[in-house]
Amino acid sequence: MSSSLFSSVVPAAVSEQIDLFTTYVMSLPPHPHLTEYVIPYLESNGWITSNVILSNLHTVLYIAVGYHALFLLSQRVLFPPLASYRLSWDPETTKDQRKSKEKQHADLVNQSAVRLVSWIQSLIVLYLSFEAIAYNNEKPDLNSHDRIFGMDPYNVKVCVFAIGYFLWDIYISLVYSTLPFVLHGLISTVVYAIGLKPYINYYAGIFLMFELSNPFLNIRWFGIKYLPQLTKDCQTVMAKVCNVIQLVNNVVLILIFFLARICWGFYQFYQLCTDFYNIRNDPSFLPLETAIIVTGNLILDVLNLFWLSTMLSVAVRIIKKGGKVQDK
Repeated sequence: MSSSLFSSVVPAAVSEQIDLFTTYVMSLPPHPHLTEYVIPYLESNGWITSNVILSNLHTVLYIAVGYHALFLLSQRVLFPPLASYRLSWDPETTKDQRKSKEKQHADLVNQSAVRLVSWIQSLIVLYLSFEAIAYNNEKPDLNSHDRIFGMDPYNVKVCVFAIGYFLWDIYISLVYSTLPFVLHGLISTVVYAIGLKPYINYYAGIFLMFELSNPFLNIRWFGIKYLPQLTKDCQTVMAKVCNVIQLVNNVVLILIFFLARICWGFYQFYQLCTDFYNIRNDPSFLPLETAIIVTGNLILDVLNLFWLSTMLSVAVRIIKKGGKVQDK
């Protein structure tokens, strides 16, 4: 992405505020116990050998804690009243009904809080990724060696914020989700930690362009859970307007998903494999890390094709229902 296109995507005022926030987070000093005990222990035992990871470890932890603070605020303050309103919460129901409602309420609150954190994280990391891509597009003379072994401050910031989120995601998936989501968090953490070795640091922002579809996916989820749904029993003007908004969002979601995860994803995977092939005889080439990255990306690309087919199936079902977006 060129710098002119980048500036047209993100308004200057918004760009400045995000830059100030992310720069402030990156400048926070580490806790004394971390520098005196934890980091020397990790370094002396060979658990972490990358100086870049060690020097940014405290920032990663701050980001993970920050996301959890946002989750707790959403879980305990923001979403309980919204979920009660959405579920027509009534404390005077029967015991069995109350128990069922309480579970529905808790599930909706928890998932809403997780989705909100995911939404905000995707917006932050997308901005940072756009910034990193714009920065590297100003250096057209980069070769395969530069892209695999090089490092720049913009993609370092991308990796740090991504790892902080994925660490939080591992914990939250253990508590509220299933094993596949835990594995996704673990794999993502490992891949972006490899980016701070540094190794394929150049590609950090490039592959996080996958996140372009996430804001629209979260809009769809919140729309289904909280907006009036157009049904035979609900034909209000508000329900019709919300249905149109959701239909437009669904179309944009499928289009962005296809462009970002399929077109962009497969093209960049090809570019990455080409770069790996070109530097395969370099003494600094890392076979294990390369295998992890290539295998992980290949699996994700196949999953993206599966998810796209699922989205298209849902779209066909909605069309057959006359364009009604329902929570089914």
